[in-house]
Amino acid sequence: MSEDFEDDNYTGVLSQEELLRIQEEYRKTKLKETLIGPVISTFCHILLILLASLFKGETKASNANVEVTQKMEEIVEEPPPPPPPPPPPPEPDMETETETVNPEVTETIEVEDVSTEIEEISDEPPAADIMDDMELISDVKPSTSPLQSAKMFSARSPNAKATAIRKYGGSAVAQQSLGKALDWLAKNQNPDGTWGNGHPHSMTSLAILTYLAHGETGKSKRYGSVVSKGITNLAKWGNSTSSFPLGNAKERNVYEHALVAYALSEAYAMTGNFNLKTPMNNTIRFICNNQHENGAFMYGYKTRGDSNFSNACWNWQSMKAAKVAGCDVPELPAAIEKSVAHMKKSATSTGFYYRLENKGKRDPSMRAVGVLCMQLLGAQDDPACRRLGDLIVKEDINLLRWEEHGKHSAPAGFYLYWMYYATQAVFQRGGSDWNKWNKIFQKQLIENQHPDGYWLSPATKGIETDRNAMREIDNKVYSTTLCALQLTVYYRYLPSSVIKKSSGNKKAATPKKAAGEEDIDIF
Repeated sequence: MSEDFEDDNYTGVLSQEELLRIQEEYRKTKLKETLIGPVISTFCHILLILLASLFKGETKASNANVEVTQKMEEIVEEPPPPPPPPPPPPEPDMETETETVNPEVTETIEVEDVSTEIEEISDEPPAADIMDDMELISDVKPSTSPLQSAKMFSARSPNAKATAIRKYGGSAVAQQSLGKALDWLAKNQNPDGTWGNGHPHSMTSLAILTYLAHGETGKSKRYGSVVSKGITNLAKWGNSTSSFPLGNAKERNVYEHALVAYALSEAYAMTGNFNLKTPMNNTIRFICNNQHENGAFMYGYKTRGDSNFSNACWNWQSMKAAKVAGCDVPELPAAIEKSVAHMKKSATSTGFYYRLENKGKRDPSMRAVGVLCMQLLGAQDDPACRRLGDLIVKEDINLLRWEEHGKHSAPAGFYLYWMYYATQAVFQRGGSDWNKWNKIFQKQLIENQHPDGYWLSPATKGIETDRNAMREIDNKVYSTTLCALQLTVYYRYLPSSVIKKSSGNKKAATPKKAAGEEDIDIF
C-alpha cells in the first residue's frame, strides 16, 4: 500500500491555509449550485407567468370579439318584440275651484280663456260613456237631417263642449252660473231621487234633462249618484204602463207624460243602458197612439176636436229625442211626419195658434215653440220656419227683458217658457242673429240668479208662479232648469243649420195683437 502512494513531495499532512482555501472553494461551489437552480426556476416561472398573461389577454380579446359578434347576429335575426299598449290617459283634475261670479261681466271671453275656466268649474269627465268625435249610437247613421244624426248629442263630451262654448260665444261667468245651478239641483233632490213636490214627474224630468244636457250621466264623478237616482224613477214610471198617462196634473198631464218620455229618450241615447229602452218605448208608443188626428196634441191626450199647440211641444221634442236614441216603436216615423205636416199647415204669417179654435191668438211663445220644433224635426229650411224665425230675431228680441210682461195672456207672459224656446230657436239660426241674442240673454241670467244657485221667474203675476202646485220648490226647480238649459245651448244640440238671410227678403209683417185673454197652462 505504501508503494501506491509513494511520492517524494507528499508529506501526508495539509497545512492550515490550504485547508481553509479548500473549504472556501467548496462553499462557493455549493453556493453556486444552490442558487443557480432556484434563480433559473424563478426566472422560468416569471417568464411563464408573463407569457401566460400575454396569452390570456389575447384570449380575452378574442373571446370578447366573438361574443359581440354573436350578440349582434342574434339581434338582427330575431324579430322585434311587439310594442307595449299605450298607457291610459291621465285622469283630469277633478278639483273645483270656487270663484266669485261677477254679474257685470257680459262680454264673451277670449278663446284662450274659456277652456281653462270651464275646467275649473266642471267635474270632468261628466259622461264617461261619451267619447269625443264618436257617435253615441252605432246603428244610427249620420245624415243631413239633425233628426237622424246620432252626432246630435256629441257636443256634450268634455273637449267638444269646451270647443262649442268658444265657437258659439259662451262666457266663463255664465258657465259658472250653470255650475251653481247644477249644485243647487243636487242639493235639493228629494231622498227618493225625485225633484219637486206638486209635479214630481215633470220636475224630475226637467232636472235630468238639465244634467244630460251638461253631459252628466250615472258615471259622472260629481253628479253620478244624483243622475242615477233620478233616472231610476223615470224608468220605474216608464214601466208602469197601467198609470199612463203619467203625472199628477189630471188632464194637463199631457205635459208631464211627454217630459218623462223626453228625459228617458235622452238618457237612453247617452248611456246606451238597455234597461231604459223598454220604458222609453212604452212612453213613446203611448204618445204616438194618442196623437191628435191633426198631428198635434190636446189636454188629456184627446185625439179629436180642439188641439193645443203648447200641449204638443214637449211631445214633439220627446219624439225627436226618441228617434235619435234609436227608438224602434213602429208608429214613431209616421207620427213625426204627421207632426211636421201639421206645423207647416198651421203656420201663419205671424206664428202658430195656442188653441186651434182661437183663430186670432198668435203669441210669441207659440212662435218660438213652433220654430224650434220644426228645426229639431228636420224642417228648418221650410219657408214658414225661416219667416217666423225672422220675426223672433227682429221683433221678439225686444221682449228679452227680465221683468213682468203681464199676465199669462200677454206676450211672453210665461217669460221663462218663452225664453227657453226662443233662445234655442235663435241659436239654431246662428250668425249675427245669435251673437246679438247671446250677449243679452247671458247677461240676464247671470244678473238674476239667486246667490244659492237657483232662479225664479220674473212672471210673478203669471201662471209660472201663481198656480198652487207650482209654488215653492216646484217653481224654483222649474225656473232653474229652464234657465240652466239655456246656458247649455252651445253644446246641447248641434245646430241644425245656419240660415243665410237674403237681401231680397221682404220685410216681415208686424205680429197681430192677441184677441182676448185665455187661460194658458204649461203644466
